[in-house]
Amino acid sequence: MLALLRIAARLVETLIALPLHALRLFFSTILFNPRLGRLRLLTAPFVLYVVFAVLLVYVYAPLRGATGQVWMGEVLHYANERSLGTAIYDRDSRFVGIIDPVLDSEQDFNHTGRPIKLPDYIAYPDHKSLHVGAVPPAYWRCLTLQEDRHLGGLVNPFGIDLFGVLKIPYSTLKRSIESGRPRLGVGGSTLSMQLARTFFKTPPSSRESALEKLKRKTMEWWLAPVIHWELTKGGDITPLKHWSANHFPHAQRTGGQALYGLEQASLIVFGKGADALSPAEQFVLAAAVNQPIILLEGGTRLNALRERAWRRIVSERARYCAEHLIKSQNAQIAVINELERMAENAPSPRTPPAIADALQVLVPASANPARASPIRRSNALIPSAKYGVRDELKNTHGFAWRNHVGKIQLTLDVAKNLHFRQQVQLALASMQTRQRGLIDPRYSLDVAKARRGDAANWLQVPDVVVAAADREGRIVRYYESNFTAAFFGSARARDAATGRYRPEREDRFIASLAKIGAAVAIANDRAGEPENGYLDTAAPKVGLEGCKRGRERRLRKAEVAFACSLNRPLEWRLHQIGAPRLNRVMTDFGLTLADSATPLETALVVGHIAASPRTVQRMAGTVLNALTGATAIPRQPSLLLADHDATDNATARPLDGVIEPDGRPLLAKLLSAPICNSNGTLKRLNDWCASKRADVMLHFAKTGTRGTGAKDPSAYDTVDLWVSGGIQFASGAAYSYVVLVGTGNPSQPWARDLYAGSASEPLLRALLDDLAEEAASASAPDARPIDPTPSRPPSGEQHASLHHPAEKRESP
Repeated sequence: MLALLRIAARLVETLIALPLHALRLFFSTILFNPRLGRLRLLTAPFVLYVVFAVLLVYVYAPLRGATGQVWMGEVLHYANERSLGTAIYDRDSRFVGIIDPVLDSEQDFNHTGRPIKLPDYIAYPDHKSLHVGAVPPAYWRCLTLQEDRHLGGLVNPFGIDLFGVLKIPYSTLKRSIESGRPRLGVGGSTLSMQLARTFFKTPPSSRESALEKLKRKTMEWWLAPVIHWELTKGGDITPLKHWSANHFPHAQRTGGQALYGLEQASLIVFGKGADALSPAEQFVLAAAVNQPIILLEGGTRLNALRERAWRRIVSERARYCAEHLIKSQNAQIAVINELERMAENAPSPRTPPAIADALQVLVPASANPARASPIRRSNALIPSAKYGVRDELKNTHGFAWRNHVGKIQLTLDVAKNLHFRQQVQLALASMQTRQRGLIDPRYSLDVAKARRGDAANWLQVPDVVVAAADREGRIVRYYESNFTAAFFGSARARDAATGRYRPEREDRFIASLAKIGAAVAIANDRAGEPENGYLDTAAPKVGLEGCKRGRERRLRKAEVAFACSLNRPLEWRLHQIGAPRLNRVMTDFGLTLADSATPLETALVVGHIAASPRTVQRMAGTVLNALTGATAIPRQPSLLLADHDATDNATARPLDGVIEPDGRPLLAKLLSAPICNSNGTLKRLNDWCASKRADVMLHFAKTGTRGTGAKDPSAYDTVDLWVSGGIQFASGAAYSYVVLVGTGNPSQPWARDLYAGSASEPLLRALLDDLAEEAASASAPDARPIDPTPSRPPSGEQHASLHHPAEKRESP
């Protein structure tokens, strides 16, 4: 027993003495060995640096990683989320770009180019990337071979590479000799260190001083172990793979703006997603990390640099991966041959032909930079639709929509819609010229001229909304003049806490468009025909077939009442139907009674009904489907996003429950009257009546004008101009549409005595001409319009009642 105690004591003594012997050996033999003479001036720093490197890699790194992730783990994951971009594809699956990050709040994205101090957090300038679902294997193998070949091994167990640290003195000496002056060298940065410089914006620069370089490297050593620990927990390196694929720059356009992330670079450089890349293409993009591809041509010097950089990436770095990673000789030869073909010419940004043509023709100033920048590309292609896209996403997911959506597909053909945008702006310029004397000098419909020069001197542009959707509610044409996405509702109806639209808060009156709901109620009642008389207490003595007004009590035809948008006869007719059935119409179409003190029959006629343009289009689309024999009502408002759920508060009942089959011929007759009647409010578009055109099977529309109600004829009293309707072409394609021009606010009228039927004609013609072209190429269901001839025998002329509602000012 005593012998065992002696052995144990001896072991403890040895363990204590060994470090002391090592220190004595180190100091006496290496640092202060007199036999080394002046050589000690070299060996001592070298040995001290080796000790520093070993302690940094094997002592500091694991301790820093284990402790740092406790308070930095959440910050890192937030930085990762901030970089998440949303890819946009059009209806034909062509890559459009990325939603502009300025549409994110400042808390979700920092686009200022400088750090911003937030509570408990510093928001460094961010990048946007498209996060990959699965990292291609060849890309990852080449990336680690080029940038971090010792990852997870003895040399780099915790995010700092020992050989990389030891390389710094050698590279310092080499760079100093080559430049003829002292220059601090560089060491091999691990993937974790490169992620640190990406997130905290400390990239290497040829202009940085030795002190700045040392400070940057120290920051990377400070952060890399934390990142490595956080992304390799439990030995699973999958998060590290994803972050590496998502956050490294692979290419840059002229001017130095980088494309971050494998997916984004793949779409621009090769015109395909990361999951479709060949092994050679994966090697190229992995080799481009730290050697970015220059995408756009420039001057002679830039072009020479571009070609040299490309050949270095492909012929040296990517080929190195192929030679060292592919074991099969045949497969290796095939990849090398592909690389040799690729090396012949530096790549230009891949842009789908139709999109490239649209950019070049319609926005030539933005065409070239937009090819290489997904953000600039989307801004150029969908300058107003991007705001609508954001609002549709907010309405479904709230302000945190980026946590749910990484890729969207539009219902638009962006090239055709960009051409349509140009036609709308030409029509607006025409309207400005025609109506200049009636438009408030503070406003302009000519968007291009209104926004020239200093933003502080811009003229105001009213909300201009032009949208058309197919039978399923998918928007095929979309234009907005401002940045508020007025199509999706008023700003006052957006919930400040969630970002979602609240239809009950909507306060934008739809004026006489509410008569579409009135027409549905009358058709469902099935008690009259277009020729039946409705009591008008403001009728003229003669000319009852026209739109004149007077002081007589006479019967006027239903068709005339709708053609001329006469209030009093329609109010009389709705009073006979009764509030319960009118309430059903309000519920079915998602309309809001804006003035509870106004009887519903009056509100429907004079337009004291509030709704967004989107809701109005849903109403028109429902009527269109009923009149063209489509089998299902659109169950949600018009959508800009394909396969996206964005339900509203309107009741989704079967079509026959909303518009009864027996009433549809009457409904078609009444709502076609504003266009087809020679005295209708849309008589200027009489040539677009179905009976006048061989290519049109059905066309109905209704106008609405909201004024301030001022009696002073010199008052600026035009607030909103509305037109909504539906059209079916001979091809069978059918579209509902809505047009709005106005401010939505009675205290901000923008014109004097302008009315929708006359003022909006240029916009409507631009829309209808474009829809005619769309219909020629669209595939449509085999649907036929309802025969406008009533199926029921005439029920006889109705008798005028002595009771009639209170008189209201009519909305032309």
